[in-house]
Amino acid sequence: MRTLSAPSVDKSYVSLDASSGGGGTDTVAIDGDGLPLTYDREMIERYWKRERGALNERWSYFVGKAVPFLTRLITLYISEGGIDERHLPELSRRARLDLQDLGPTFIKAGQMMSVRPDVLPQVALDELAMLQDSVIRFDTAVAVRQIEEELGGPLGEFFTSISEEPVAAASLAQVYQATLNDGMNTRVAVKVQRPNVLSTVSKDLYVLRRAAEVFQGLVERFAPQQKTNYVALLNEWAIGFYTELDFANEARNQRRLRTSLIDAGISGITVPNVYEELCTRRVLVSEWMDGRKLSECSPGEIAEVTAIAQEAFLTQLFGLGFFHADPHPGNILKLNNPTPEGHTVALLDCGLMATIDREDQDHMISAVIHLANKDYASLVDDFIRLNILPTDCDRAAIIPLMDKALSPYVKGGGAKKYEEELKKLYGMEADNVSSQVGGFQAMTQDALTVLNDIPFSIPPYFAILGRAIVTLEGIALTGNENYGIIMESYPFIARKLLAEGRPEIQQALQEVLFSVTDSDSSSGLKLNRLLALLNNASGSVGTKEGAAFVDLDAVPEDGLSLADGFKLLLSDDALSLRKLLEGEVENIADVFFRQITRKGMTEAVVTFSPPRPPTLPFLGDIFAPPKIQLGDIPLPFLLPAGDGMTPSVSVMTVNEFTDLIAPKLSRDEEIYAISIADAAEKFVGRDISNFLRGDEIFSAQTAKLVLAAATTGLLGNGNLLGTPAAKNTLKALSDLLRRLDRSGTGTMGMGVDEVLAGATSKLSDDEKYRLNEIVTELTSRILQRVRVRVGGTKPATTR
Repeated sequence: MRTLSAPSVDKSYVSLDASSGGGGTDTVAIDGDGLPLTYDREMIERYWKRERGALNERWSYFVGKAVPFLTRLITLYISEGGIDERHLPELSRRARLDLQDLGPTFIKAGQMMSVRPDVLPQVALDELAMLQDSVIRFDTAVAVRQIEEELGGPLGEFFTSISEEPVAAASLAQVYQATLNDGMNTRVAVKVQRPNVLSTVSKDLYVLRRAAEVFQGLVERFAPQQKTNYVALLNEWAIGFYTELDFANEARNQRRLRTSLIDAGISGITVPNVYEELCTRRVLVSEWMDGRKLSECSPGEIAEVTAIAQEAFLTQLFGLGFFHADPHPGNILKLNNPTPEGHTVALLDCGLMATIDREDQDHMISAVIHLANKDYASLVDDFIRLNILPTDCDRAAIIPLMDKALSPYVKGGGAKKYEEELKKLYGMEADNVSSQVGGFQAMTQDALTVLNDIPFSIPPYFAILGRAIVTLEGIALTGNENYGIIMESYPFIARKLLAEGRPEIQQALQEVLFSVTDSDSSSGLKLNRLLALLNNASGSVGTKEGAAFVDLDAVPEDGLSLADGFKLLLSDDALSLRKLLEGEVENIADVFFRQITRKGMTEAVVTFSPPRPPTLPFLGDIFAPPKIQLGDIPLPFLLPAGDGMTPSVSVMTVNEFTDLIAPKLSRDEEIYAISIADAAEKFVGRDISNFLRGDEIFSAQTAKLVLAAATTGLLGNGNLLGTPAAKNTLKALSDLLRRLDRSGTGTMGMGVDEVLAGATSKLSDDEKYRLNEIVTELTSRILQRVRVRVGGTKPATTR
């Protein structure tokens, strides 16, 4: 075997205090066996080198438990052709007792499996659930002695009372209810570490590392394309497990998580406060909370808190970069009564917390978007950035295999539904032996392709992140058998895209809103996608393929109202979106300004051109004067001179002037304008859509206003630049809209003015102010564009 070395904390994602690891100094405290009390690589390695007999001793004990159990299973398979339900209670109880006897390391594995209804039958889940907080208890007298040793004084100096028996007993510690000696008898939870647990855990990690070395050698021999470092995966898990034994580190984690959730404005879930002056490496004292652990709740009650727990975890993972990595049902409490802040759930036991940097967060966010949208080509890039795939991987081979492996998972429902979907995918019919054999062969061939041809690797941090996700998904499946974590997470990701202003998030947002689609190959903003994203962020998601994947182009019919969507767009939660759209909205406004102006001026020309005299029978129009077309009559226009300040007179026709201030749209711009107007019609009605198209919006009175403004120097006066000109323009436009609203019929039964009033009805004062600033600035920029066209000057700053 290779030389065994202790894992390093240098690249670990486990949340460690600066004093908790890696130093190898003589000042690190040790226990009676010579093990460091906080994680120290060099000291642990020296200890392991002395423990040459630990492998055989511990392995023998494990074999003594595992072989009889496996023998029983094999016997049943041979004699009965399977495991009948009548044997499940006996087998489940035996498995739970064996794991309990093997100690904390194996109890942790049982805890993870106790929340997977998609993998194990209910009777097994019920047995394994007992490992969450009902393992064998140690004597209270031992616990009291340890409390007094750790705190440095008699129990009564710190507490006025303590329960005679623990209220919970878990793999690493047991918990008592006590009252503080603070004059108020404040109720607290006192967590006391099990005796000798450090030695037991250390030896287990030694055995598991040896097993990992053997497994790593087998993989390298028989599947050399696989690049996963399984020893590194175990290292990460070992660091986390060892760190859970340091309750002082847990107290720091608990305080940090509590503060972070409060600062993030998370509602519904809280973390108990800690009394740090009473916390040591083996004792932790925290706020007492009345409630029931999820392990004691019904599926219906679990379903009630799933959304709360999910929001909290996603905030930790993608917002804080600091997440609870052991959220099993024994660590989540459904409170009997809401806290004063309105919280109904408490998150306990912060012994294993992990950190993740911004770069990896952004890559994961991008991966969720692409996975939810079934964009496996882009998902390959995400996996490369996450170090799961190499940069030179064979995309043509990977993408179809991704589809087969990941699509069934995204549909939700856990392992059982995944198996069902795989069988459908490979055409394995229940009553058709031929299809079963053929499908199994195809599935085996794909699996061999993955093992032999695709050099993927599982990054070490997946040991921590995967554990948390597997546990949370299992809890959610208990309350909802069809739960799918990818689809359920998407509204959170949508809100993240709207709010975050970092370049990486802006890039992901730009990809969603501007990428080419099957129905729109233009490079501009896809308004349908913008409206869909706003709905997604509010929790209303359009789906495709039987509700299995997000449809980025679908605007849900029962989604946001216009007023709610407008409010979200102008809220603090859409900062990233507004920043991204700033330049694009200006381009859109300019396109519609030109379109509306050109159509309006055409109507003005028709309106003011005198009617042509009627023709005479047989003689035609030989005696009639030529028809006068207003568009061809030269008129004096005041335009800015070269210096941009002093206007000069220029004589040109109305058509020439129109071409100057509102150049004709290119074909791509026309298509883009149509797509925007069509999308707007679905959301705000035909009146607004017609307005954007420039249809039937000019009256004779309007035409007079346009020509008067042009010929009296509005565009030639340099003193009218900036905000004053924009506000005057907006006032004139508002008056125009009101006149049009009174004279129009409104095909949707609601006029333009009424639509606009409804859209802003729910805005707060701050949001109205923000809207006013945006519109004023936008109008200023459009005026500047017009002045540049007519004067040939460079745009000046208008703020």
